[in-house]
Amino acid sequence: SSVRMEDSLDPQAIPALEAAVQKQCSDGSYDLDGNLALLKLYQFFPEKANPAVIARVLLKALMQLPETDFLLCTYLIPDRITSEAPVLAVCDLSNRLETCAFQQFWEESAACDLTKEVKGFDDAIVEYILSVVSLTYQKLDASYLGEILNVKDQGALDRWVAKIGKKDGAKVLVNLTDDNQAKVTEADDSRELRLDQLSKAIRSMAHAF
Repeated sequence: SSVRMEDSLDPQAIPALEAAVQKQCSDGSYDLDGNLALLKLYQFFPEKANPAVIARVLLKALMQLPETDFLLCTYLIPDRITSEAPVLAVCDLSNRLETCAFQQFWEESAACDLTKEVKGFDDAIVEYILSVVSLTYQKLDASYLGEILNVKDQGALDRWVAKIGKKDGAKVLVNLTDDNQAKVTEADDSRELRLDQLSKAIRSMAHAF
């Protein structure tokens, strides 16, 4: 981390830490310790808190799912900030992912200008959704997978499919694991993840880290 102990309560460190957040967004790097230090400084000096910067910190944390970085960050953000527009939008995105409302996530992400500023954001979320799919399904429609990944290009979808399994006609056969063999699961007509599947997937990922 770029944070020194003597900077941890020094408000003069805030501009450099804010600049570091912008750098992470533009070049794909990541510094959780530095970002947490910035949020702590905002706690001590609330008049200096910048909601747009906090929203960027949260977007970078969201990219680390299923790690708990996002949760760690939210512990340091006061309610008055989480209710402000840019931060609230990112918290809403997190809720969509947490509840596996993936199509709604992509719709709201497209309407959030900040997500476009963060290098690699979409790919990181696709990776996370694939991890949920691989924990939950043995087989699902390729068209449905494309929808929840927000991948419309067939070549790109095939490359993502190869990470978790293989195509079989219009279906995707997911590589078998201890998790997805617990119950034979296929995407049903409702095209939604069932609550028991969702709970199992989230528990499995939480226990893995």
